[in-house]
Amino acid sequence: MINILDYLDKDSIVLDFKHKNKKNILASLLDHLILKNKIKKENRKELLKILLQREEMGSTAIGGYIALPHARTEYAKNIVLCLAISGEGVDFDSLDQEPVNVVALLISNQKEAGLHLKMLAFLARMLRDKSFVQHLKNAKNEEDILALISKQQKAVQ
Repeated sequence: MINILDYLDKDSIVLDFKHKNKKNILASLLDHLILKNKIKKENRKELLKILLQREEMGSTAIGGYIALPHARTEYAKNIVLCLAISGEGVDFDSLDQEPVNVVALLISNQKEAGLHLKMLAFLARMLRDKSFVQHLKNAKNEEDILALISKQQKAVQ
């Protein structure tokens, strides 16, 4: 059983980001993770390249106002999860042409294929709930988001 809160804390949450395109959104999230010592600054360029290459294969904005950009790479020792919320929504080349309000960025080590896929599936299951996404959009702070996630993951397990 996966506990998202083992990988997500206050420092991994970005509230009300404003960037308008996919590349800037991903770059901004990587910058945030560097600032919070979750990833190394010297790996930023390569991580961004890997994430953008994954997006070229097909958008990770899967509809329902969510995007799940992800990468397995040698530049991550462990799983790194970053959750970004945009109240007004951003363009992420979504399959349903709708703006994205929740971006869940997942970076893991190449050796963690099983856990990486389980995390992606679990995040998608949690975020499929439209009312949960609405609550995330309306959250006032990181603590509210962590409480919402704690409640939601119990509901979907």
